[in-house]
Amino acid sequence: MLNWPREFLAIQTSVSAAGDDLQRVLQIVLDNALRLIPAADGGEIELREKQHLVCRATSGVTAKAVGSRSRNALNLPGFCSIKAQRQPAGGVPGGTMLLSAIVAPIPFEGANVGVLTLHSTVSKAFDNGDLLALQLLAGLINLGLARHAHARGERARAEADKRFKATFDQASVGIAHVTPEGQFILVNDRFCEIAGHERADLIQGGFQRITHPDDLDADLAHLQDLLNGRAKRYSMEKRYVRADSTVVWINLTVSMIRKDDGRPDFFVSVIEDISARRAAEIDAEHDQLTGLLNRRGALKRLEKLIGDENLEGFAVAFIDLDGFKGVNDRFGHTEGDRCLIKVASALRKSFRNDDMLARLGGDEFLALLPATSGLSVDTVLAYLRNNLASVSNGEEWEIGASVGVAVVPADAPVDAEAVIIAADRLMYQAKSCDNGMTFVETLAAA
Repeated sequence: MLNWPREFLAIQTSVSAAGDDLQRVLQIVLDNALRLIPAADGGEIELREKQHLVCRATSGVTAKAVGSRSRNALNLPGFCSIKAQRQPAGGVPGGTMLLSAIVAPIPFEGANVGVLTLHSTVSKAFDNGDLLALQLLAGLINLGLARHAHARGERARAEADKRFKATFDQASVGIAHVTPEGQFILVNDRFCEIAGHERADLIQGGFQRITHPDDLDADLAHLQDLLNGRAKRYSMEKRYVRADSTVVWINLTVSMIRKDDGRPDFFVSVIEDISARRAAEIDAEHDQLTGLLNRRGALKRLEKLIGDENLEGFAVAFIDLDGFKGVNDRFGHTEGDRCLIKVASALRKSFRNDDMLARLGGDEFLALLPATSGLSVDTVLAYLRNNLASVSNGEEWEIGASVGVAVVPADAPVDAEAVIIAADRLMYQAKSCDNGMTFVETLAAA
């Protein structure tokens, strides 16, 4: 007489030893089912694949072949059963007839995913004891399915991790994962290269430490919008300060990853180095000789001032040098260039940090003075006259300047070119006087 507990323990041990080899597990269970239920002449195990049942293992006399499919997946039995059967073995008419069968569903993760079937060439060959034994054996398949699914999941995760690592490490852009508090969690090599810091230094610090102070408030405001759910992502151009104190311009795109309960988990930041483009833009908007804005740069800044609804007016000063042609004619263009460089330096000393200076060409300069009252214009122009007077000190030449200033109220309907033309007109009025006067006029408000 069979010792059932010992037999099942031995089969379970064999199934465990098969690991995640599902095909081997199926064959172990089926072969042992035929051994433990002597009335059976053969059998098969079928597993569900979408709408079909696919034969995955056979043994002994059976009506099916491995790989054969049938459209019975939606009609899987919910319990073990004994049934009469009249079916030729191997599906060949006239062959050995299978006259009875016993069927057990294969459970996995709360559903039946297949059937374990044994056949006999004898009518009414099986009893309730065989039914119970087959049910227990079908349950052992669950272990193989679980291990197979786990291994498949692990392989999928490993492959996903491999793809992520390759994408993260080899990306042509910088990528960083950042905590809601601003600490770096992960940074790729390209990020370290762009930011100009070692990985260990970045992880120990945070993005606030490497962000240029002038860009930090805007960046933090965008992050707050992400944290509060007011935005899904944002992009901005900003600067990082590298370990060697140089500055790099980047384009930053940030999105928020949240936990299952909706709480913020971490930011994903993508960083592109745009220093070359920014440098080209700077070159295109600046005068190569003096380093001041050129006409293009001045017009761009002036249009921004006009469009600023929060600005309480501004002023534009048009400055034309007096006597500069004589410097070029008597001493040559090299000396003339040196004179212009000294004038640019004097202008920088005369105006405030938020004022913008430009050389329009030749000996013509422009100053943009945002949010400037009439009183402060007079103060700035006094500095300008004093500093320009010192340009000729110790030189064989002497120059002066004529200045026209157009004051633009906040509600004045103007455009950039019109403002420059107005300041230019006032400058010519000043030039018509002998002593390089300054003419100031407030343009009409709306």
